[in-house]
Amino acid sequence: MYCIDYVNEDSVLVSSISAPHCQALPDLANFLKNQLTNITDIIVASDTLLCIGNSQTQFESIGISVQQFEVQLSKRTSHQVFDIPVCYAEQLAPDLTAVAQQLQLSVNQAIELHKQSVYKVKMIGFMPGFTYLSGLNPQLKLPRKSTPLSKVPAGSLAIAEDMSAVYPSDSPGGWHIIGQSPIKLFDKHLDPMCPLTVGDQVRFVELSYKEFLSYGDSSD
Repeated sequence: MYCIDYVNEDSVLVSSISAPHCQALPDLANFLKNQLTNITDIIVASDTLLCIGNSQTQFESIGISVQQFEVQLSKRTSHQVFDIPVCYAEQLAPDLTAVAQQLQLSVNQAIELHKQSVYKVKMIGFMPGFTYLSGLNPQLKLPRKSTPLSKVPAGSLAIAEDMSAVYPSDSPGGWHIIGQSPIKLFDKHLDPMCPLTVGDQVRFVELSYKEFLSYGDSSD
């Protein structure tokens, strides 16, 4: 469940006391933005979100909306499982060889360890559509790069710490790039803009380089 605390006339803090509710905080933030037009900003943390509005922000209105969201949350029977195609070919994986060497693995071993895991969307953040996927095999755990890249291409498959991710758009980044996906994981013209939500599961399905190129051609 969620607890609601009055901070001041412009701010309300919503706290979560259970793991499923913590995982749903990004969804709750989107729900509140759609329900309450007088909210100017929502700051999401690991187990809280801070609603910032104006003098018209009503404590009771936020409470009612949170209760409505909790009803929807309780009706969710299961999360979806997504198969995301990826290619680990060296042309698309600039860091894969170095990652394997650092972990004292062969490239094929690193690929197998990565694609054998079933991942879970832990949270969505950093930029729209960037999904933090927990479940990375501990043998692949590495810190972020000491020097981030100024531009990581959209679709880049990456690992860092105990997470994996696919970059939804071009951006700076410090994760290790070990492959590429030909599909879009964020499109502002679609509804929903990101097909993944917190709690969904992800499996990576390997494509050959030829299959990757063909997949890209068929998506144009």
